[in-house]
Amino acid sequence: MYSQISKRRSVPQLYEEKLKTEDILNDETIHTIRGIHKAHLEAQLALVPTYKPDASALLQDRWAGMVWPGSERALSEPETGVGEEMLRRVGTASVHVPEGFEVHSKLERHIRNRVRSLESGSGIDWATAEALAFGSLMHEGCDVRISGQDVGRGTFSQRHAMLVDQRTEGVTVPLNEALATEAKLELANSSLSEMAVLGFEYGASWERPNLLPIWEAQFGDFFNGAQVIIDTYVVSAEAKWLKQSGIVMLLPHGLDGAGPEHSSSRIERMLQLSDDPYVPTTDDKPANVNIHVVFPTTPAQYFHLLRRQIKRNFRKPLIVAGPKALLRLSAASSSLSDLSEGTRFQPVLDDPIADPSQVKRVVLLSGKIYYDLIKHREILDLNDVVAFIRLEELSPFPFKQLADTLRRYTRAEEIVYLQEEPRNQGAYTHVMCRIQPVFEEIGYRGVLGYCGRRESALPAPGIGKLYSIQQKAVVDAAFEGL
Repeated sequence: MYSQISKRRSVPQLYEEKLKTEDILNDETIHTIRGIHKAHLEAQLALVPTYKPDASALLQDRWAGMVWPGSERALSEPETGVGEEMLRRVGTASVHVPEGFEVHSKLERHIRNRVRSLESGSGIDWATAEALAFGSLMHEGCDVRISGQDVGRGTFSQRHAMLVDQRTEGVTVPLNEALATEAKLELANSSLSEMAVLGFEYGASWERPNLLPIWEAQFGDFFNGAQVIIDTYVVSAEAKWLKQSGIVMLLPHGLDGAGPEHSSSRIERMLQLSDDPYVPTTDDKPANVNIHVVFPTTPAQYFHLLRRQIKRNFRKPLIVAGPKALLRLSAASSSLSDLSEGTRFQPVLDDPIADPSQVKRVVLLSGKIYYDLIKHREILDLNDVVAFIRLEELSPFPFKQLADTLRRYTRAEEIVYLQEEPRNQGAYTHVMCRIQPVFEEIGYRGVLGYCGRRESALPAPGIGKLYSIQQKAVVDAAFEGL
């Protein structure tokens, strides 16, 4: 085989012969071209020992005005709130139906509910908060693009960012139609080709820092089809090539009785890919990590996260363990005041009810199980005995914010971490070792306890009855002995 290969002429040689046959080039010209090209390569090779990369060249043209994430000028936590008048204008535009357009009858309730929540200023659900984030960014000149399977409607029929005329099958995007801004919302209903689609959106994030590029997995674990893009680019391109990216990955997550393949975004894998430090920085500032991993539990938090991606003067990939059951849960709604001027994303959410001076047990957690816990606490009349503190941002770990919050619980006898995911999955292994420095900071001498499912090869059992039994056991464990 090697003998046969060595006898073959190279592609340049074959091309040279073709050009000679067509009387385009002769031997002398070919020899000259070869010499010029070889001399160029030799000259460039000679520059290698003294070459020094110019990082500033990467922050020019469309990237002008951006800074390096770890620099003194980096604005990590910008104000992301928006005036309520603008929010109502954007929200109304998001459900605008053109004259003569026949919307599906089932969507009339969706439109009414959104308008009602905007008028009252309460009951803002996840889809509304998302639309408010998109529209307010568009009003500020930022294009928004979201791709994935059925993103126009939303996997859980929650978004409805595009409407289809039931008579003509014509399509309208209300935010584009009614806001009439130069910036646009682009909805790309893509195929089940995760590697290709995420790769495209990631490339777009390199090209345009003023674009909010989002890839939404139909279910959280569908990212595994795009693992090569995540490993090679999303989590490591900044370290390898000084390439910033503002890509957002929305990964629906949460155990709700579904099967193993539709329950988990494998948040433990994303956290393992993070270079989040195990100890806090000396200046109490958020660490300059490669990716931000978040687990928001309110629409307002999600709103601020989306806007933070653009309002920062640098770019970082954002991995969102997104909601499923919370999309329509009334207890998980927000008010317009939570989105208005002067507000921003909070990495840690303290218990809004418990009296810190009376609490005996502090439970740290992330995700939707918070709403199961506070409901059960109310039934047991233990509002001032156990407190639930939500870790909304997991990477970078919020050392300072958590320490400041825990200091308020002066009579706490124990602190535990609770999760609905199996012990070898979820965020537990990430937070466990990072909470210990917080204990040392506040002078707490106890050991972090654990409440949750035991280790498992599966993210979820896939049997509804077994799921309910396990979930009840996790919730009950939070109150055991109180």
